[in-house]
Amino acid sequence: MNSRWSSRSLGSRLQHGIFYGLIRLTGVWGGYLLLFFVVLWYALRPSVRNRSRAYIVRRFPSGGGFSRFVHTWRLQWTFGLCLVDRAGAGISGDFSFGRRDFNPGAYGVQKGKGLILLSAHTGCWQMAPFTLAQHAPVPVTVLAHRERDDVDRQAHEHAGREPPYAIIAAGSGPAATVSLAAALQRGEFVCMMGDRIFDPGEMGVLVAFLGGIVRLPVAAYRLASVCGVPLAVVFSLRTGPRRGELVIADIMHVPGSLGKKGENYFPYAQRFADVLETFVRGHPYQFFNFYNLWEP
Repeated sequence: MNSRWSSRSLGSRLQHGIFYGLIRLTGVWGGYLLLFFVVLWYALRPSVRNRSRAYIVRRFPSGGGFSRFVHTWRLQWTFGLCLVDRAGAGISGDFSFGRRDFNPGAYGVQKGKGLILLSAHTGCWQMAPFTLAQHAPVPVTVLAHRERDDVDRQAHEHAGREPPYAIIAAGSGPAATVSLAAALQRGEFVCMMGDRIFDPGEMGVLVAFLGGIVRLPVAAYRLASVCGVPLAVVFSLRTGPRRGELVIADIMHVPGSLGKKGENYFPYAQRFADVLETFVRGHPYQFFNFYNLWEP
């Protein structure tokens, strides 16, 4: 298994077009029906199953070959449902996103100060900023990664309009950090991902996760320290057809003047990993890890 990963979809432009056309004609239910056969086909292919094998064997260590096949199918099925829901939300606007316990003002967010929302590839995470930006009291900025020529469309692209949030490209180095810091100084919300390093040169620390050691980024904690803003760990959860939920899992207040060394932020990265592991144990088919996160 290779630790290199890609966000590029497995499907071709034509295959995506068939899905999108079917959803326009029948709604998400037609998409769900076609998805069943597509996921079954992918689950039968060893090369595709191996993408999530590292996660499956750690989350379900006692399972045999058939059990792991079922776990893999359920993981891919849930992932596909989230993608169909996202397309349906952009095409028809039919999506409901609850915000259980989501009250940033109650967690030390002062007027005129920004907030970092640190998330992971869980549930309908791609819909979270789209919905958050429509309800947040301040503008939202998202640090996002996207492969060149990726044919998979975001919800706002299906709707034929600009995204309701500002986008900063992940992996763009110091320029991205400056832009994120400026957004926080304007009192805005900044969305980042804490479970994956986008750039091989990005600073990270080794933490314990699901019985192994992984490297997680520290950029969000450094930004919180430098800008003096709180950091909320927020996970997205798919709760049913065309429905999702945002849940605040933790609030961190990173002290200032911790410096540039990555190891100074280890306690916060480990805390994030612990919270994510709790989520994963409760919702094993809603953590979408399709590469070997544990490989050195």
